[in-house]
Amino acid sequence: MRNRSMAMLLCSLASMVFSSPACAQPIAASAAAGAMPGYLAQMLGSPQRQAAIAGLATLVARLPTSTQPARENRIFDVDDYRALRDATIGNGFEMYLVDAGALMAGQSVQQSLYGSGEWRFIVMRGGRGVGLVTVAQMNGQWKMVQAGASQLADELVAVAERYARQAPQPTLRFIRCQPAVTDVVEVSAQGTTLSTSTTSPFYVPLAGVRSKPATSAATAGSLSSPPLSQAELGDALRHRLQQGLRDPRFMH
Repeated sequence: MRNRSMAMLLCSLASMVFSSPACAQPIAASAAAGAMPGYLAQMLGSPQRQAAIAGLATLVARLPTSTQPARENRIFDVDDYRALRDATIGNGFEMYLVDAGALMAGQSVQQSLYGSGEWRFIVMRGGRGVGLVTVAQMNGQWKMVQAGASQLADELVAVAERYARQAPQPTLRFIRCQPAVTDVVEVSAQGTTLSTSTTSPFYVPLAGVRSKPATSAATAGSLSSPPLSQAELGDALRHRLQQGLRDPRFMH
């Protein structure tokens, strides 16, 4: 009953955000968005970021403050939603997806990637990632369409902090293989793209983000696991996809 009530609340809030004029922004790529599209960055001045800021403000204004949310029902990782009044929008990124068919046909991970069109922004409070705000284009305007994923936000902040200390600082890109129920962060040399990269990127597996029936470290992954090469990630994903053909639990 609690989960149903929270789902109804989120649907109501989403409809409010969709109709809010505060989200209406011209569709134009900023310099930050155009230089390295899709990579983890501040995205300052971009319509995606403005939509995330407006969406978070609307959500905070509408969330209940009279009672503390039960842990299993929390949209963000805070004990009291009033704490979100101090929250800010951090780095954002486009979610890249793996074409499972292309991967199973022998293509590499990079050759199988495509942009989802959805951008996610980390909600920051007290130096921690407490959740994500997802924005997408709706009728020509960027709107908030989803909020939550506190554990994923926390992991992304940890990965970003780890590589921010390197010089030169590498670029980070979030990649999800939906049929394999796997999330990773691609780490590549700064300024490179799929067409200009001369060094192979590597991949940091994320753990506990979504339900994972498999328990193998090579396939389930964890933030403390060693990074994977592109070939290792491709083999691990193919293994999980083959398991998925035999086990319907993999198909979420």
